[in-house]
Amino acid sequence: MIVPLEEMRGIIGHRFPGGTYRIEHWENFLMHDVMLVEQSPDKIAHPLYFFHLPIAGLGVTIQDIFALCRADSPDAVRAGEYVWEIERPLREDRTYRVSGEITDVVRKEGRRGGVMDLVTFVTEISDVTDGEPGGPDARISNMWIFLRGAA
Repeated sequence: MIVPLEEMRGIIGHRFPGGTYRIEHWENFLMHDVMLVEQSPDKIAHPLYFFHLPIAGLGVTIQDIFALCRADSPDAVRAGEYVWEIERPLREDRTYRVSGEITDVVRKEGRRGGVMDLVTFVTEISDVTDGEPGGPDARISNMWIFLRGAA
């Protein structure tokens, strides 16, 4: 189903509920173990947390994002571009505040791919373990592609 572009552009500015996420030692240990990588002695979290933490801390599920963007099915969604601006590495035993919003929707049409919407959302991650953050530790921009079918 092709959602009207005006309707899709209406989600620009949508703010996610946000929340917090704490990277526990055991969880970071298991992440390193499953990836067959030794942990660093300075408690740096595995880089995969830059994929996991933004969604886990936003207060929504991937299915919630799919519903907001009116995905026809999970099979009609593709990962697009990811841009990471990392000020400081994520660390275990720290609590991070996560906030984010939809920043852009672009409609494209191709001969082979048909109509698709490129939806960008930006997430900021800030360490709040010791109180208020001094600024974001990371800013992550995700662009997901929602396939709409033939034009």
